Amino acid sequence: MSGSTLMRDHAATDVWTVCGGSPAADAGPVRADGFKHLLVPSLAAACLAGAPWEFTNVPDIADRHALGGIVSALGGRVQHDGDRMTVDPRGLTGHEIPAGLSQGVHGGMYLLPTLLAARGRVVSGTHGGCSIGDGAGGARPTGHVARVLEAFGATCEATAGGFSARAPRGGLRGTTLDMADFADVEPATGTLTGPYYSGATKTALLAAATATGTTEIRNPYPKLDVYGLVRVLAEAGVAVESAPGRIVVEGAGGPLGAARVTVPSDLMEVVTFVALAVHLRRPLELALDGVEEVRAGLAPELRYLNAMGVPLEWGPSSLRIGEPERLRATDVLAASHFAYSDAQPLFALMLLGADGPATLTDLVWHGGRFGYAEGLRALGARLDLRGNRLTTTPSRLRPAGTDLVAGDLRAAATLVLAALGTGVPQRLVGVGHLRRGYQDFASKLTSLGATITPEDAS
Repeated sequence: MSGSTLMRDHAATDVWTVCGGSPAADAGPVRADGFKHLLVPSLAAACLAGAPWEFTNVPDIADRHALGGIVSALGGRVQHDGDRMTVDPRGLTGHEIPAGLSQGVHGGMYLLPTLLAARGRVVSGTHGGCSIGDGAGGARPTGHVARVLEAFGATCEATAGGFSARAPRGGLRGTTLDMADFADVEPATGTLTGPYYSGATKTALLAAATATGTTEIRNPYPKLDVYGLVRVLAEAGVAVESAPGRIVVEGAGGPLGAARVTVPSDLMEVVTFVALAVHLRRPLELALDGVEEVRAGLAPELRYLNAMGVPLEWGPSSLRIGEPERLRATDVLAASHFAYSDAQPLFALMLLGADGPATLTDLVWHGGRFGYAEGLRALGARLDLRGNRLTTTPSRLRPAGTDLVAGDLRAAATLVLAALGTGVPQRLVGVGHLRRGYQDFASKLTSLGATITPEDAS
C-alpha cells in the first residue's frame, strides 16, 4: 500500500482520540465491506490461473494492497478500481516474495503454495499480521505450511527467518491429508480446533487445485473461509466436491481458468457493528452483500447472540440490530467449530453489559487473544483472566486515566468501541492495526456520531 493511499484513511496514523456522540437523524445504514479471510486466499488462488480473475466487493485494506504488490513485483498485473480488482497472473515469472510486503500482513502465507505450484519454487522471509501466534518475534509460524506441502511432494525449509520450497519433478502430486494432524481436540465436544487448522486446510486446497491427481482432505476446517474458497476454485474450473468432514479435489494438472469472484460481507465487521449497537444500546442497520453466506458463516455467533437476547432482523441485503430489553449473561466458546476467535474480544465487550458474570474461552490461539483486557480494565471493566478463560462481571465503563494501547486488530476495534461508550475523549494507541481488517472504519463511526481525531503521523 502506498503512503498516499494510507494517508487517505484515518487509520494511517497509529493514534486516535475518540469520543462518542449521537448519530445524525438522517444517518443511513452502515455498509459492511468484503470478507478479508476469504479475499486473501482467493487472491492467492488467482496466481494459479492462466487467465485474469475479476474480484468485486474487495475491501480497501492493507492485505489487498500487500498481496497485489507482491503479485505485481513478481510480474503479474494487478488493477484496482474502487471495490473491484483484476489480477492477471500470465506475466508472473518471479518466485521470491518481497520481504517488505510480507512482513506487515499474514496473507502472503497463502502465496507460498500457489507460487510453488505455479513456478515450481518459492522463497519468502517472515510473514506478519497480528502478533497472536507462537512465531519468533511475533511473526506467523510456517511449519504447518511446510508439512502440508511436503505431503504433495515438495521439499521445504521453514525457519524463524523465512521459508523456501521446491516442487518435485513433474509438479505437485495429489495426496490424502487429515487436518486432525494440524489441530487440537476441543476437550468438551471432541471437535477440532487450534491455530494451524484453518491455514493448513487452505494451504491444502490451494496446493491441490493444480496438482496432478486426486487430493482428499479429511476433517477440513469448517468455516466460510474454506467453503467459500471451494466455491471460488470451482468457479475457475476445479473439480471439487465438499461435504461435512471431507473435501475431494481432482487436480487440474495445470493452470486454472478465468473466474469472477464476488466477496461476501466481512463476518467480523458484522460482529463489530453488532457489538457497537449492543454496547451503546443503539439500534443500527447494516447493508450487506451475500446475506445468506454471511448468515450461514456466522451461525455459531448468531446462536450466542440469540441466547444473549440481541434482536436481529435479516433482510434481503441488510441486518438490523435492535436494542436488547435485557442482555442475558452467556458463556462463549471461541473454537474452530464454534465462534471465531476474532469475535471473542467483541463478545467480551458486549457481555460487560449483561445481567451477570459470563465466561469466554478461547481454544484457537495459544494465548494472545486477550490483549484487550488491560485496556478494558483501565476503563473500569471487572475481568478475571486465567489462562485461556476470561470471566466478565457487569461493569459500567468510565474514562481511563491513561492511554489505551492495542496490540492487534480486534483489540483495537474492541477498545475503540469501548471508549465511545464513556462519553468523553479518550486517546488510543495502536489503531494502525485497523487498516488490516476494516475499510473506512473511522468514517463509519463518524457517521454514527463519533468524533475521531487522528494524530499527525509525522
